Amino acid sequence: MLESELVQVTGVRHVRSHVLWVEFSDGLSGEVDLGRDLTGEMFKPLRDPGVFALAGVDHGIVVWPDGLDWSPASLYDRVRAAKGLPPRPIDEIRRRQVEHSARMPEISRFFGIVIRMLATEHQPPHFHAVHGEFAISVTIRDGVVTGRFPRAALRLVLQWGELHRDELLANWERMRTGKAAQPIAPLE
Repeated sequence: MLESELVQVTGVRHVRSHVLWVEFSDGLSGEVDLGRDLTGEMFKPLRDPGVFALAGVDHGIVVWPDGLDWSPASLYDRVRAAKGLPPRPIDEIRRRQVEHSARMPEISRFFGIVIRMLATEHQPPHFHAVHGEFAISVTIRDGVVTGRFPRAALRLVLQWGELHRDELLANWERMRTGKAAQPIAPLE
């Protein structure tokens, strides 16, 4: 499955000032200094080393309590570069994942997020969400997420999935018997 090819953050800890130690799902780990990148108003809170030290991991992404997050792909490339390794072609993996999702029937669209489903793919019942270059798979019954998504958009997808759980399961069953999926109302 393409989702499993995406490298996610599995661990993070504050080292000093604006340096984090980051570990990824493929075993790569190392330090990354983000100090020079904390420019602009958005990153103002993270310039305080005490706030920066509150970094954690949520759904494979480095996040801070104020809602800011950092791209795992960017961190991964920085750690590889610091170790003298060439960057991983993660953009190609992401492109293939989004193309795979694009071949599925669309069942809803809201706030720039496209929801698709392909019931002949694999169990358990799930749906796919695409937002720009990001793509995830979400199990319908328990909301388990695979892949990467911006934090705010992920919250919207999970809220929508919870609201429409019965309709999603009905669509899954319809599609498994060869019938077309029914559209589901967007989140408003």
